[in-house]
Amino acid sequence: MPHTRTSRVVALSAICMLSPTLLAWDAHGHRTITLLALDAFAEKLKTDSAASRELAFVFEPSGRAQAAYQSGEPDRYRAIRLGQLRHENDPEHYIDVEDLEPFGLTLSTIPPLRTEYIRAMVVAKHEHPELMRPYNEKTDTARTQEFPGFLPHAAMEHYGKLISSFRQVRVLEALKDPARADQLAAARANVLYELGYLSHIIGDAAQPLHTTRHHHGWVDDNPDGFTTNRGFHAYIDTTVLGIHALSYDAMKTLPLSTITIDKNDPWKNVLEHVQRSFDQVRPLYALQKSGDLEKEPGKAFIQARLGDGAAMLAAMYAAAWQASAASEKDVKDFIMYDQVSSPTPNPMEPRPQSRPADQPAPAPAK
Repeated sequence: MPHTRTSRVVALSAICMLSPTLLAWDAHGHRTITLLALDAFAEKLKTDSAASRELAFVFEPSGRAQAAYQSGEPDRYRAIRLGQLRHENDPEHYIDVEDLEPFGLTLSTIPPLRTEYIRAMVVAKHEHPELMRPYNEKTDTARTQEFPGFLPHAAMEHYGKLISSFRQVRVLEALKDPARADQLAAARANVLYELGYLSHIIGDAAQPLHTTRHHHGWVDDNPDGFTTNRGFHAYIDTTVLGIHALSYDAMKTLPLSTITIDKNDPWKNVLEHVQRSFDQVRPLYALQKSGDLEKEPGKAFIQARLGDGAAMLAAMYAAAWQASAASEKDVKDFIMYDQVSSPTPNPMEPRPQSRPADQPAPAPAK
């Protein structure tokens, strides 16, 4: 049955009232970003025949479909009403940039390590409780709403996991051991999972409402008269994509911008990605207010946000691959600590202990 614009917004608002957690885009939108990024990633590897061969499993139809499916996994976690999972997962989908200020932080000054970021906020809250926004722990049973969010940290952590997953594939490819076929299959599956998970986080960051306290309609002072409808977020993620028929097929021939990533430490690049999105919060609300969101200006806006997410993601894929190069020592260490071909160890005999590659072996006991 046909739906009017008003009925769509009312229906989506009702959904949001039942589920206060944030979704960005929908599964369709996240798949679109993933597939566009994989296209751009493949293009970056065209001159590297060895990489193209080792990553063929990623670019074949099954690999693309699996990575695209995995890009929706962090949202599927939200259906599990387990406090510990919500506590860990929900704040990784956003960072409310304006809410950093009471903690004495800005987007450019937040500590890059998660626990140091938390420590800085806890200290600020203890020293200056009068500056903090109201918080009611009784209505926040999973303790997800006290702080502004952890999206940049989640992006960096999954970038590192993607490097690790890529490296394990390269190590196992270098070994060329038929007895390790199952290990190689598992390592490839890990790559597809991390490609999808990183896609979700970067895609969330490209949706402006994931960078602001105004995530479900405008809150607090509202001199411009922007919408306060709590269904606005879901309306952007799902309805507007459908109105403009924005899909992978519709966008795959459009060029993506070129983004440069520091492969060894892309923290600054991640923050720049968030800032680009945050800069579009007010323009997004203005488009809704003027009625242009469902017209060509709105289509161009949403298309640009999807494209920026895909361009950033492709750059991070390529950087992670470059950072994952496996040395001879990496291969030897894998064999030593994996011990797949070793006999069953005697539990009474000492075994080598796994340690970081840059940590020297302990001195022998005297």
